[in-house]
Amino acid sequence: MNDQDYCIIPNPIYDVVFKYLMEDLESAKIILSTLLNIKIKRLNFEPISHSEKIEDPKSQKIVRIFHLDFNAIIEKSNGGEELIMIEIQKVNRPSDIFRFKKYICENFQRKVEKEEVNSRTKALELVDKPIRLIPIFILNFRIENEINDLIIRSNRTKIGLFKDKLLKSENDFIDNLSFDILVIQLPNLKKIDVSDYEGDEYKTRVYKLLRIFDQARQLANNRHQLMCLKKETPEFLDRIIKRLRSALHSGSDIESQMEVEDNYLNEIIKKNNEIDFFENKYNEASKELEEANKELEEASKGFENEKRLRQENEEKHRTEMLSVAKTLLEIGKDVDEIISLTNLSREEINNL
Repeated sequence: MNDQDYCIIPNPIYDVVFKYLMEDLESAKIILSTLLNIKIKRLNFEPISHSEKIEDPKSQKIVRIFHLDFNAIIEKSNGGEELIMIEIQKVNRPSDIFRFKKYICENFQRKVEKEEVNSRTKALELVDKPIRLIPIFILNFRIENEINDLIIRSNRTKIGLFKDKLLKSENDFIDNLSFDILVIQLPNLKKIDVSDYEGDEYKTRVYKLLRIFDQARQLANNRHQLMCLKKETPEFLDRIIKRLRSALHSGSDIESQMEVEDNYLNEIIKKNNEIDFFENKYNEASKELEEANKELEEASKGFENEKRLRQENEEKHRTEMLSVAKTLLEIGKDVDEIISLTNLSREEINNL
């Protein structure tokens, strides 16, 4: 393989690279329209209101991790237009799910002013309308092993319970209280065969796009960079490849920022491993204590049973001795002699 067969791009699994890529609206438009299989007429960056500061454990350098939101005007199937919000983020570890749940809740409440004619007064009024939200998550881990698909899509399906019929038309009430979600499992790229997408233009374009994120293409000596084979990269991705390659020469010190992300994630992994270690130790100790308590409980039950049997035997023996003593009294035996033979008290014998 010679230099004409491939090109090197920075690894877009890193937040700093992904953000740089998505800040180019033309590249973002290609990515979002390809993933969602929609025609985007206009795309705008939402003001970035969600960001997290992380500190490199080694250098103490501060880096911002961004959560990306876009407002898009899309063309509907009937030729009309719709304003939607697209929320996109990639996730490196499962624990990130909690912060993204919070982001979805916040974005779900976004609204836009629209002009509408009041049906009663016929006057033109400004009313608040919700914006349809579509979250997209690019995961660098797997969340299922049932169907092992590259993309899991949850669609807003409206179906009647008793009639078992689909409600195909738009419905403001239902549509604005639900949303589609797209979950991409990058490790499952290797589980997709040509037969899974061949002959389907949408699936083919999505697969080719996501190959840009394929971590199996990391350079042997530098995981911050991926090898991109030109023969496997269709023309519609040229803008994205060009944008990524420009990051290597942008002067933004992207390489060192990727190193910071590595250090941060390694520190998280280290802490998680420590937590797992102590949790295992705690669980082992708890199990041992539980088993010891169980043994003690069994022993206690055995002791109680033994004590009960002993008391029953003693009571049975006393009853028998009382019967013997009564018989001895009836035949005229002396009380002292009866006490000696039965070990009963003088009081017990006198009470007979």
